[in-house]
Amino acid sequence: MARESQEHPVEQRELVITRRLKAPRSLVWRTFEDPYLLAQWWGPENFTSTISKLDFHAGGEWHVTMRAPNGTEVPVRYQFVEILAPERIVYHPLPSAAAVWRDNPPPTYLATLTFEALGNETVFTMRAEFESAAGLDFAIKGGFALGTNQAFDKLERHLATY
Repeated sequence: MARESQEHPVEQRELVITRRLKAPRSLVWRTFEDPYLLAQWWGPENFTSTISKLDFHAGGEWHVTMRAPNGTEVPVRYQFVEILAPERIVYHPLPSAAAVWRDNPPPTYLATLTFEALGNETVFTMRAEFESAAGLDFAIKGGFALGTNQAFDKLERHLATY
């Protein structure tokens, strides 16, 4: 797995994860726009996901429920800010009142995903810009970087089945 992750010092607000995926850009893109394919890999290791809504356009929403191995359900809602096929997806999480978040609410950030074609491979980069350095620090301590990297590990394994 070609994996690169940068956890920035507390004074910075951005987390960047880059992967060189052994799949063409069109296929990698499809794993984001197709709710069935997205559910196959979204979420941390050993979690399963159900996509209940995926309005894949700017202003559209994406609702996913991730299930932990112990059965705990973690609902998350996102809103797409920009979609430029097949190059860029920009989204942010929407606030959630779910009780499951009481001790570890989802971080507030703007995610920009880019898909760069490189022959039959894709350089995939996620930039998560947090509202503050403290927000980034809180997210990292809460497992955001770990869980995101685990999801991208699952994406790599999923792409290898094609």
